[in-house]
Amino acid sequence: MQPELDTRAKQVLKTLVRLYIETGAPVGSRVLARESGLAVSPATIRNIVADLEELGLVRSPHTSAGRVPTSRGYRLFVAIMLELQPLGAEEQAQIRESLYRQASDIYQLYHATGRLISGHTHYVGIVVVPRLAQGRFRQIDFLTLAQYRILAILVTTTGIVQNRIVEVDRPVSESELDRAANYLNEHFAGRSLAEVKRALARESESAGEPLAALAAEIGWSALDFEEDEELFIEGQGNLLDYPEFAQSRRLRELFEVLDEPDEIARLLEGSDDDGGVRLRIGEEVGHNALADCSVVTANYRTEDDGLGTVAVIGPARMNYAVTIPFVDCTAQQLSTVLSLNAPPGEQQPA
Repeated sequence: MQPELDTRAKQVLKTLVRLYIETGAPVGSRVLARESGLAVSPATIRNIVADLEELGLVRSPHTSAGRVPTSRGYRLFVAIMLELQPLGAEEQAQIRESLYRQASDIYQLYHATGRLISGHTHYVGIVVVPRLAQGRFRQIDFLTLAQYRILAILVTTTGIVQNRIVEVDRPVSESELDRAANYLNEHFAGRSLAEVKRALARESESAGEPLAALAAEIGWSALDFEEDEELFIEGQGNLLDYPEFAQSRRLRELFEVLDEPDEIARLLEGSDDDGGVRLRIGEEVGHNALADCSVVTANYRTEDDGLGTVAVIGPARMNYAVTIPFVDCTAQQLSTVLSLNAPPGEQQPA
């Protein structure tokens, strides 16, 4: 539960958080008395700040007489004091058009989304790609690598490409591989990969015609893979511009976490499926290396209903008023770009 604060205490906390976000320096009572707009003395401000500290909303760093917000203080600030303004129609259109310009290449689109987020917020921008199993089958091609080795090239309806080497128990000619690929493309285009995999498993177990049996065997093997998380991360160097990171012994650990895709994807899990924004502050993030960070996430959807995530990782003194609406809008506009009925690049914005 959030603590109950009177009007003066709310104004003091709001002013303290705002000033700390702007400067990164602990905020003293005299500054608060001047900036809060309250007609009270610094002594009264000190009493209010002491009450806020007792409630766990602010704390005093060892090196300063000023105060800084705690995770709980930030949370209260965002929950009841921050006025979020959705982006206007013109700003939304600019985001959408900047993403459309990269839509001919799905990987460039994800990179561009991460760069857009990191550039606008000056934090770390991340895009987590939906797991391949969530996607839909567009086409598959087979190439001979060696006598008993085949390269399977799988493409989803959103343009994600997955390469896998398949081992076979007899030599297979190029013409057989072409016919097998054509068979799969004709029978399974547009169906979910999970559905395709189940169908191929059934076909490989039945004694059907040789072409269908070969296509099922190779196709099932091509889809039988362990997925690593795929994400695109931009702007890690932005964190060096914040003194609380540059002077922290946690900086190395933080960068190590950012280099672990599976760990980052795990930390970013749990965004609301309805497309809402999720904010986690400090210890809420669930990792010691990010104890001084805030994480904002929002889901986006692909054309084939895969669910991915866009995110920002930044300092706890994040500019929430700017960051939260921007992440929300970017997720929505990425969904719009990826919802094209045609393959990326074949349709332009109106």
